[in-house]
Amino acid sequence: MPVVAQYAGFCRGVRRALDMARKGLSEGEHRYTLGPLVHNDAVVEHLAAQGVKAVDSLDEIDCGTVVIRSHGVNPQVFKAACSRELQVIDATCPLVRNVQTLAERLGNEGYDIAIFGDIDHPEVVGILGWAGERVSVIANLAEARDLRRVKKLGILSQTTKGEDEFFAVVEELLPKAREVRVFNTICEATRKRQEAAVEVCRNVDVMVVIGDKKSSNTSTLARVCQGTGVRTVQVEKSDDLKPEWFHPGERTGVTAGASTPDWIIKEVLDRMVEFEENAAHDETVEEVKENAAQDEATEKVEEVETVEGAEAQEEVEVLEEVQESSEQSFVEMEAELAESFTQSVERGSVIEGVVVQVNDDEVMVDVGGKSEGIIPLRELSVRDLESARDVVEVGDEIEVYVLRWDDDGTILLSKKRVDTKKAMDQLEEVFHQDGTVEGTVIKTVKGGLLVDIGVVAFLPASHVDIGFVRNLEEYVAQPIQAKIIEFNRNKRRGSQVVISRKQVLLEERAQMREEFWNTVEEGQIWTGKVKRLTDYGAFVDLGGFEGLLHISEMAHMRVNHPSDVMSEGDELDVYILAVDRERERVSLSRKKILKSPWETVDERYQEGEVITGTVVRIAPFGAFVEIEPGVDGLVHISELSRRRIDKVEDVVDIGEEVHIKILNINPEEKRIALSIKEVQDIMETEEVRQYLEDQDADTEVESEPTAEIEQTETESETEEPEPETDSDLEVESQEPASDLEAEPEVVEE
Repeated sequence: MPVVAQYAGFCRGVRRALDMARKGLSEGEHRYTLGPLVHNDAVVEHLAAQGVKAVDSLDEIDCGTVVIRSHGVNPQVFKAACSRELQVIDATCPLVRNVQTLAERLGNEGYDIAIFGDIDHPEVVGILGWAGERVSVIANLAEARDLRRVKKLGILSQTTKGEDEFFAVVEELLPKAREVRVFNTICEATRKRQEAAVEVCRNVDVMVVIGDKKSSNTSTLARVCQGTGVRTVQVEKSDDLKPEWFHPGERTGVTAGASTPDWIIKEVLDRMVEFEENAAHDETVEEVKENAAQDEATEKVEEVETVEGAEAQEEVEVLEEVQESSEQSFVEMEAELAESFTQSVERGSVIEGVVVQVNDDEVMVDVGGKSEGIIPLRELSVRDLESARDVVEVGDEIEVYVLRWDDDGTILLSKKRVDTKKAMDQLEEVFHQDGTVEGTVIKTVKGGLLVDIGVVAFLPASHVDIGFVRNLEEYVAQPIQAKIIEFNRNKRRGSQVVISRKQVLLEERAQMREEFWNTVEEGQIWTGKVKRLTDYGAFVDLGGFEGLLHISEMAHMRVNHPSDVMSEGDELDVYILAVDRERERVSLSRKKILKSPWETVDERYQEGEVITGTVVRIAPFGAFVEIEPGVDGLVHISELSRRRIDKVEDVVDIGEEVHIKILNINPEEKRIALSIKEVQDIMETEEVRQYLEDQDADTEVESEPTAEIEQTETESETEEPEPETDSDLEVESQEPASDLEAEPEVVEE
């Protein structure tokens, strides 16, 4: 029986992509994948039969849904799909997305980037689109040696590459820059698959690697196996197997790439078992024939006379003997198999099986030896399930724990106990190494949360976050990272594993703070998030550290309260105004990176122009008037009124809208001289002018024709003139009748 590596076949990213491509697909609906979803022709054909068609370009899609494959794409593809109004399902492997994010971040931070991988591989092509212009793809050590020296270098890897090759390239690249940042982005599943394959190679004579020849991880897997010295062959399907590759007595091993489906692996295994059985049968027949030939040589010469009858009879006897021997051998083999199977499935043992039937409340598993086992729903997972179909599918190969035998020969099995045992072994190692675990919050309980990390762990409420958490329900169904702070296999009551998310957050914050202080300098521009607002400013998270953006540095205009211009959670760019490493303080500014309205104020306003503004401040020497946000001018106390005033408040109030005349503009010193007094003069002059114009207009309206005017003048000549005013009458009455009657003028000396 071939030995199958512990990790073989579809990885989590590929399964996720397939599930996303098929989920919610209605009958008759067509979806498209940009390139083959996985590097396996059989899987691509299977998807096409279900309505998921692979295309090479968005130009081939008129409308509908496009699925981004697990290898990922560059950002331009997303923009192009949106511009064509296509629905997009992003099935990019989360690990590949992480590499894209790292590449984008390194590029933005000014690093040259070296990617270890194949330049034509779709994953690498996608990463290049996120990395910017200063990026190189390194395929081998020779290309690493030829890379030019740079100031700062970031090193990434294609996720399906081998770790040994990656570390060799990294060692070659380290002298290429003064500052080097290395990110081991090789997929954990790839590493485990390679390690498991090497482990199998140590105990077999020939190794079969199953996977499409276009699959990079399968090719890498084959090279790793060949590197152990074991005879290695790579096949895509069972038809590629050749009997001459396998010899009686040789031990065979099997592994498969991350793009290889389970049903292809099973077909290959069945064909290999068939080869072994045929080889064993042929060996038995040969042995029987040899024995028959020896017996025939010892027969007497006289029996030769009846050649035809004797030969015919002898041939029949030989065939019967061979058949009888084969039947006996087969029966003995079955008996031995049944006996060994019975011994191997004793209560408490762990065996392998294949899922043959899935119901809501149980799973039926073929465990060999003409026996089938049952896994009840409660023994399928550490989590509460509604249906067994949520966990396994027909054809899945799983390990199970034997609980007991029933009288009818059915075996009661548990998958949960095997998974728990494996998880506890791994968690114990993580605990001793002070590592980090990942899990999903299941539900809230008294005092904290229950988290699935392979086993059910307890997360106390005081360890959920750095600060106090009011609503624990927000974390249910959310993925988290945590540290194991208590591990006890022998604990009977309560959780054997207690975890802390707060410790991870504290370590991340400490690391980010260290990176921040090593990087931050005055004059830099950073992107941050507003964490909290106060009356005097806002605290902005710059990635592990909060800097203060004072209210006076928020805008060129006057800001009454920070909430007038920003809100908590806003992302914004800030200028590093000052850095105090001893006191661990950073002062920020927005004004430094915002365009000042003073730069073009003389283009919008002219000296002598009369405009409207609002009084915003009052000082003993005058009033400041805002003529637009960020631009204030001064009305000196002498320019407030024509009359003498003691206080500015006697003329204007804060918030009052006033008419002002621009006396002088000085953009360099950010000063504008204004006057209210001159506007009043202008307005009074305008009022007089308007009055006179109105009076002239009234006179013209009341005037009559010329003849009428002459008649009026004639009549007026016959009448005595009347004095126009009382003062005129007084003057006339006081005039003397003659000069003699006038009193002499008296002159005093």
